[in-house]
Amino acid sequence: MKTQSQSKRVAELIESAKQRFGDFSEAKKQEIFLTIKEAKARGLLRKQPPDRCLSEYVNAANHLLRSYATDEFTAALNRNLDYIYVYVALVSTNSITVTA
Repeated sequence: MKTQSQSKRVAELIESAKQRFGDFSEAKKQEIFLTIKEAKARGLLRKQPPDRCLSEYVNAANHLLRSYATDEFTAALNRNLDYIYVYVALVSTNSITVTA
């Protein structure tokens, strides 16, 4: 039941983002997902400040992890579509949880 609720919220978030920012290619969505998945496997997802040696997606993920459940988190999701897809990748890799 919780998984269905999470999936529904993520789907709503994606649809809202598409309406606001437009859509981007499947290739870019896959690139973001694979980057976050690899970063998790390497232990690079931490609540740390930006690091210029990490990709922009990993830095975005770390920013979301650091600011989760704050107003800054919501503002980050409203920045651009990349942050939405980074968030979706974090949820799909169980790096962050979705609350009902």
